[in-house]
Amino acid sequence: MRVRRIFATAAAVAFCGLACLPTGAQTPGDEALLVVAHGARAEGWNERVIQMMDKIDWAGPKGVAFLTPRTPDQELTKVAERLDKAGARRIVIVPLLVSSFSDHYEEIRYYGRDRRDAPEHYTHEPLKTRAELLVTPAMDSDRLLGRVLADQVRSASKDPKNESVILVAHGPNDDADNDKWLACLKVQAAYLQWALGFRRVDAATIRDDAPKPIKDAAVALLRDRVKSYGADTKVLIQPVLISTGHVQAEIATLLKGLNFTMSTSGVATHPLAPEWVRQQAVTALRTRAIAQSLLK
Repeated sequence: MRVRRIFATAAAVAFCGLACLPTGAQTPGDEALLVVAHGARAEGWNERVIQMMDKIDWAGPKGVAFLTPRTPDQELTKVAERLDKAGARRIVIVPLLVSSFSDHYEEIRYYGRDRRDAPEHYTHEPLKTRAELLVTPAMDSDRLLGRVLADQVRSASKDPKNESVILVAHGPNDDADNDKWLACLKVQAAYLQWALGFRRVDAATIRDDAPKPIKDAAVALLRDRVKSYGADTKVLIQPVLISTGHVQAEIATLLKGLNFTMSTSGVATHPLAPEWVRQQAVTALRTRAIAQSLLK
């Protein structure tokens, strides 16, 4: 219990310290940054994330890997090995995912030695590095994600007070995880309504990989909301995705026959994405340092 309180205190202190951190503040050169995204086989998805990675201000070695790599050099084990050989004392793993409540997040935690038991879906064993590994949370209810979504939905909006926005994400298979995922999306929804003045902002998941009855129910609920909100407003669909590709096309297909406008999404291409990654990594390093000092 004492250790848990120490880490909670450390996290709070680290978060407060981050608020005063200049945008371009550097980290020691022996702290490596490793961004891990889902990835896709189709051309373009991974490349957009790689371009984002190039813009991150980081003093030490850095790399990006994908759970679905397009080339061997994008595989997680190979990228981690390269960073380890570069002499990093620590490798901060930042999962570039919309939600921490997903199988893919747990997969990354397992690879990063942040959980001992293997998750249901995994493709290799935990990373074997000399460097210490730190795994950060995903985007969840982070305010920077809210600002990204605000910019994206603004591009499709013409008259907010007569528009309804539905944030639509991929979603998990597990019901409890889905509730947590939606809770974070509803925080973002509340921010968009406050910041941009829409008639209403809601959130939904399509649960694309879940068994058919679960996915069918999620899609039916989303379609019902589009129909209902369309009775008194124009409906804007704002996908909450890391990069454009199959899932955005799937959302459009699932809503076929309904009246809506969908904005182009893809968090990775937004100028705030590199800063979100940097902040996650810096917070993790500060939390660790403060926790170590409190344990002495």
